[in-house]
Amino acid sequence: DVNKLYRGCRLRCDLCDYKTDYPSYLKRHIMIHTGERPFKCHLCPQAFSRKGHFNVHLRYHTGERPYECRLCFKRFTHRSTLTYHQLTHTGERPHKCHLCPQSFTRKKALKMHLRIHTAERPYQCTLCSRVFKLQAYLKKHMLVHSRK
Repeated sequence: DVNKLYRGCRLRCDLCDYKTDYPSYLKRHIMIHTGERPFKCHLCPQAFSRKGHFNVHLRYHTGERPYECRLCFKRFTHRSTLTYHQLTHTGERPHKCHLCPQSFTRKKALKMHLRIHTAERPYQCTLCSRVFKLQAYLKKHMLVHSRK
């Protein structure tokens, strides 16, 4: 395996401060900068830089849901979604807001919630400069421009 030959060597990205010991990791990382997405879906416009992400995407088209909850038998396309779902059965909400009593099953949900307190709006419309706290709100807003 070529990765074992390079173990202990620090390979660096020329475009940012990313470092790794593995050439294959560096090659995959560089795709972030180049925008290369060699795995293209033949059913929709989506394309992916990683084969694993492409394979998971195909499940949306096929309806395949290989991960099943043992308690309620609900099925999921992603293992991580099943893991989060299982927290609904235990009531566990490990991600707690330090500014209010709210807590969440997902770290991402806490991050979005914190924008209520900080007024952070990281998603900006490139056509009119309006800003939004959620990417979904920006996408919905973009429909206003497409109707003109």
